[in-house]
Amino acid sequence: MKAYKVLGTTDDVTTCELCLKPELKGTVVLMPLDDDGNEGGEACYFGTSCAAKAAGWTVKEVRAGVKRATDEKREAERAEREAAWAAEREFLAAWYEEHYGTRDLHEAAERAGMSTVRLSGEAIHAYRELQRAAEAASVEEPEVMEAPVTQHRETLVRVAGVERVVRTEDGGKIRTTKQLETAHTKAVKAALVEMRRANLDAYKLTLSTLEAAPWSPGRDRDIEATKRIVRRAERGTLTSHGTYDVAAMRKPHPPVRFTETVPEYLVEVEPGHYATDEAAESLALF
Repeated sequence: MKAYKVLGTTDDVTTCELCLKPELKGTVVLMPLDDDGNEGGEACYFGTSCAAKAAGWTVKEVRAGVKRATDEKREAERAEREAAWAAEREFLAAWYEEHYGTRDLHEAAERAGMSTVRLSGEAIHAYRELQRAAEAASVEEPEVMEAPVTQHRETLVRVAGVERVVRTEDGGKIRTTKQLETAHTKAVKAALVEMRRANLDAYKLTLSTLEAAPWSPGRDRDIEATKRIVRRAERGTLTSHGTYDVAAMRKPHPPVRFTETVPEYLVEVEPGHYATDEAAESLALF
């Protein structure tokens, strides 16, 4: 009997390759192993029961293998995130030292005469620019060759000024237009989650730096403003573009009422000046 390794589960493929049962909620991904225990061949997609039959395991062993693979993937992602955070923290400290002669954010902000949120936003923006330049330098010129005509979907997504093109083509497990649409939708969602998580890490780093800094005028205000930005990023409540409530737009505008009370959802960016979380976030990043 062929040996397998459990790679996890997926809902991209919903048809079992053993019994050919369609429209499953998801499938177990098994990778064939050679005689030496190394991965070889293409991944296989089975329902849970069929995965157990194919590998000669029990259903309980299949589920244990799925859990183990999921835990390993989560641990690898955690280690990757921690490495990325460490690299970014080191870059920010070096940037403060290069421009203001100190690795401390609070001292650098005092010397620059600006808020810590705005200064850290400039440093983070510089780090993002460095990453984009490194990615562009690593891209080799593709070899020009004739390729068969394929169906594809392409979407430009933008988060906090960072753009990414998500492209999905047919082929492999993607054979129909419906499968292409489904796969592309999932790819766009995954890209948005990843990009939002990347910015969330930067916001959390800024927050931790502010909280560790000694007290100064405006420090508590900067901490609260940054906390609000972090909460919005964690909830994923980013502003959506191009979505309009037509029924609401047809209603007459309510009468304007002037008041000196500042609404709770506004953030004080300068003495006497207020903005929404989105506007405050933009000021911090640029």
